[in-house]
Formats: sequence, C-alpha cells, structure tokens
Amino acid sequence: MIGIGPADPRYPRRLLDLRCPPDPLWVDGDPDAFAGRAVSIVGTRRMTPYGARVARELASACGEVGIVVVSGLAQGVDSAAHVGALEAHGRTVAVLGAGIASYIADARGRRRRLAYAIRTSGALISEFPPEAPPQKWTFAQRNATIAALGELTVVVEAPIGSGALITADEARKLRRPVYAVPGPIGAAASAGANALIVSGRAKALTGAAMLLEALGAPTLVVKEDADDLAMRVLDALAAAPADPDTLARRLGMSRPAFGTVIARLLIGGHIATAADGRLTRR
Repeated sequence: MIGIGPADPRYPRRLLDLRCPPDPLWVDGDPDAFAGRAVSIVGTRRMTPYGARVARELASACGEVGIVVVSGLAQGVDSAAHVGALEAHGRTVAVLGAGIASYIADARGRRRRLAYAIRTSGALISEFPPEAPPQKWTFAQRNATIAALGELTVVVEAPIGSGALITADEARKLRRPVYAVPGPIGAAASAGANALIVSGRAKALTGAAMLLEALGAPTLVVKEDADDLAMRVLDALAAAPADPDTLARRLGMSRPAFGTVIARLLIGGHIATAADGRLTRR
C-alpha cells in the first residue's frame, strides 16, 4: 500500500478537477490502473436481478475494450460492476468509504474475496488513512472521488435517496456526462434513476453499445440486425417467461448484445421483469 499526492506522476489526473483533491490518495494495487480511460458505474445496494445483470453486462463490455470500471465496492450494483469487469479480464478500481486496512479487516466472505481480486487486476483506493473506520460522511465524500475518476457516470439502479444519486450530482458539478439505466414504471429500485432521466439530469442508457459509443470506444460487433435479435427474444418469451441468463444462453447471444436488446424491449414496453427476475412478454 502506498500514499501518493497530486505532485506524483502516478496520481490520477482527473482527481485534480475536484475542489480538494485527496492528498494523499492511498493505493493498494497498481497505480497504473488510473492511466487509461475510465467509467464510473454505481447504484443501489438493494439491486434487483435486472440491475445485477445490467451492471455486469455494462462493466463487462467496458472491460473487454480496456476501459477501467470504477465503483465503490458496496453490496449490490457496485459489486456487480466490479465482477463484470473482472469476468471480462478487464481492470477495475474500487473507491472505499473507509481506510483500506480497515475495510479489509471488516470485509467478510464474497466481498473480501472480491477486494483481493480487484487489487490484483486494478486497485483499491481510499482518501482516508489506512486504519480509518467508515463514517456516514466518508461515503458521501468518496462518491465525489468516484465521479471524478470516471469520464462519465452511469447509474444502474437507484431508489429515491440513494447514495448513487450523490455520485451523479457530483459528476454534474464536474461537468461530466451522466447516464441512467431506465427501470420498470413503479419499481422502487429504479425510481431515482428514472427521476434523473425525466428531469434531464441524465441521459437514458439503452445498452452497452450506447455506453461504448459515448466513451469513444470500439463498438460491439453484433452479427445480426438489432430488430432480428429483438424478434428472437420476443418469440422465445411468447412460450413462457424466462430467466435472463438462461435465455441468453439458449439464444446463443453474448451478454452485451443481449443486454442491449433487452433494454430496448423494456423501454418500448414489449417485455417486463417479473418479481422473481424472469422476463415476460407483454
């Protein structure tokens, strides 16, 4: 673990846009993880199966083309985003709301394993001393750091009052683009994200291809026309509701391509997400 300041050439340049850049920034992992392009993907701790799938697909698509995925290593959407990047053998950076040593000491089970995986293919970072415990105010402060590290911020799922909305506001203060993933009408988990879109504070994100285009990254290659893919999904759901992962495997579609089609169909009202996470045709 090392502490680096703004004068250090390894210090993330994008953090200098903050009014008070972290000094020092504590890093456990590879400081070079900050050198490339990056996107911040955030959301609620209480994600739905839809949010979990979308977060992983977006992060995986970014990881595949070398874009660093930044998030907060909280339960829910944050962890799903880190996992998606790792599954694509990409790099990911976790911004902690506590000191790094304090976080590692308190982490248990899956999040502890995830933290170790992140620092081997990216970095754990914190603006707080290594032994500093988490406090309510530290999470709001680290949200600004998450927003600053990404060229743009994506809110996957966020209820009203979610900390992810703070990250979106911080990104807007930095004049960074903000995108939000539309959720089903009336779904509490997506109420905050939908409000961002309705208010004009965020653009609606319809899939991984749109995100990569916004980042100026290579677009995903989809061998079939999007309308053809959509019809295949609708035909499959006409028989019975289906689990998203099972349906994607059955249709032989990649996660990014499948996620893009599902987002279009959800926005268009052609399909819906059931309470158990399965997709249904309307």
